[in-house]
Amino acid sequence: MKLSIVLIIGLFVFAASANAQKAAEEYNRGLAFQDKGDKVNAMLSYDRAIALDPKLVDAYNNRATLKLAAGDISGAIADLSKIVELTPKHPLSYYNRGCIYLDQNTFDAAIADFSKAIDIFNGLTDKYDKKAHEMSYNNRGNALVAKKEFTAALADYNRALEIMPKSYEAFTGRGAAKQELSDFAGAVADYTKALELAPKSIVVLLNRASANEEVDKNAAIADYSKVIELKPDNADAYARRGIMYLDLKRKAEAVSDLKKAFEIDLSLKTDYDVFLKEALKPAKK
Repeated sequence: MKLSIVLIIGLFVFAASANAQKAAEEYNRGLAFQDKGDKVNAMLSYDRAIALDPKLVDAYNNRATLKLAAGDISGAIADLSKIVELTPKHPLSYYNRGCIYLDQNTFDAAIADFSKAIDIFNGLTDKYDKKAHEMSYNNRGNALVAKKEFTAALADYNRALEIMPKSYEAFTGRGAAKQELSDFAGAVADYTKALELAPKSIVVLLNRASANEEVDKNAAIADYSKVIELKPDNADAYARRGIMYLDLKRKAEAVSDLKKAFEIDLSLKTDYDVFLKEALKPAKK
């Protein structure tokens, strides 16, 4: 589960050189193109701005955003690495690059960047971006979950919630860590908190349903039903709800749900056909 955010740094660092004014003009031209959705000309303007002023941080950042959107991951990382080089004491420099590493499943590099951002954030006393501070802990927690380091991840989510007590992302992440540690009731509680903040989140509803399978099968059915209400073509929700019905000996409803799941996604039959066969067995006399 990845909940990373790439932020525009907005440092506005313009070098005091003969080309600084021209570089600023090209940068502003790039912003105008980007605002209009003209990514090609925006990229060209940022290229020219950087050529005129190789220390123009905002141009690197916006160009990285465009490269990322175009699927040029290595190019985006290269631009963000240049920002890190130019602004080594700015936490968002590391945070933004860490987000890309996380999205690319390069977990050790992501953890290193989020850790560096956290170290810098923790030393700040003036007004700063607390959301990015919280998300640095949250995203490091996500990377730790991916590495199956669930206890360490739990500590990061707890710290994130200390910074921002109403963080949807941290409640979701902490719920996932608790679920992996078999604290299913704790996971349900955290997913419930997340749903109070985002009541239509299908991801969190599915997560809570999965945890509820170990806690309260009727509650799991209610969660899967809510998913189906929000997204009627969610085959997994039908299949899982079908299994819950089967566990509760409600065979007719189990048959209906499992057949509906296969109708939407026939590939599910490989894993779930055994449950349909069980539901179709006549009751013992």
